[in-house]
Amino acid sequence: MKVLAIGLGTAGSRIADTIASQAGNTKNRGVNAIAIDNDGLFLESLEYINPNAKFYFPVEELHNPDCLTKALTIEEVSTKIRAFDTEDHDAILICVGLGGFLIDILPDIVKILRSTLVEPVFGLCTIPEASEDDAVLQKATHDLVRIKKILDGIILFDNEVWCSKIRNHLTLTGTPIEGKTGSNSRKESSEKTVPDPYHLVNREIAQRMNLLIHAGEIQDRAPEMVLDTNEILNTITKTGFISIGYATEDLKADSLFSRFIPKDVSLIERQERATRIVNLAQTAVFRNNSVNCDLTTAKKALVLLTGPEQELSMKGFMAVRTWLDSSIAGYELRSGDFPISVREGNQVAVLIILAGLRGIPRLQELNDRFLCQNKENSSAE
Repeated sequence: MKVLAIGLGTAGSRIADTIASQAGNTKNRGVNAIAIDNDGLFLESLEYINPNAKFYFPVEELHNPDCLTKALTIEEVSTKIRAFDTEDHDAILICVGLGGFLIDILPDIVKILRSTLVEPVFGLCTIPEASEDDAVLQKATHDLVRIKKILDGIILFDNEVWCSKIRNHLTLTGTPIEGKTGSNSRKESSEKTVPDPYHLVNREIAQRMNLLIHAGEIQDRAPEMVLDTNEILNTITKTGFISIGYATEDLKADSLFSRFIPKDVSLIERQERATRIVNLAQTAVFRNNSVNCDLTTAKKALVLLTGPEQELSMKGFMAVRTWLDSSIAGYELRSGDFPISVREGNQVAVLIILAGLRGIPRLQELNDRFLCQNKENSSAE
């Protein structure tokens, strides 16, 4: 699958750059990336997006619809996007942080895309942490309502969940943690010995997206169940809110060595491999999902299994399919496997997409907070 990733704002551009960095390490690069931000120095710090694909958008022009400069700026953005039209993309992914400034031009970007491309346009949106200013959280709620109407689907990634998870892990391992930064540039990160949770969250996002992107490509090793680009897009198009769960397990050294020396696999080993797949699927949905959600509200689902060919269990895979099929509200379940060689990786991983989700707790929390504050403001007046 070939994707055009558009990073909108600092958070979105950082995500697009991380996706491009991981895509650049694969044999078949499936990602082109553009970055749009109001900080020129930050744009220069992005290492994996080409300089001619970076665009400076002055923030003072965002809220002045009559500003001629804004109209010219939007047209320049349009020109850059059209320059990628010849790449024959399968989908457009707009990466953006909810509650930020540059999300306000997302409707203009989508209008440009709709006028020049026929591919579906998705959003990859990060939900701000609960510690953010009330104004940011209120705007995040308003942003979601506005952009949901114009996008073909919104992949949600909750910073509240994932930053907390990563900070807890770093604390348990005794690793110093970098505080929240404004630019979070790669140049700054390389000069520091402590990790930035936001950078690690972006890596989590990129891992999920790149596995999904490359699963739709022609593979060297024949999968048991082929998952093509159309099946991926049919799962997530016109479904509203989407989550992506992902879980991995490192293979033991003796297991890796055994694959160079073929041997008979015992019944116990087969059962262990099947159990591992089931456990990974449950971890992906209940512990490592991009946003906490209720599995039973999903209209559609997709499950993707990847790892060294000898370690993939079709018995475990079918058990996961049966579980998801009986759990989701809808009737559409797609699945596939993505076998790799021992030289390409030493992990088994399960990725699960849940699409058409309803009643997402974090979104409900933001909405309740928004309504409560509006009520308080009205009472004060």
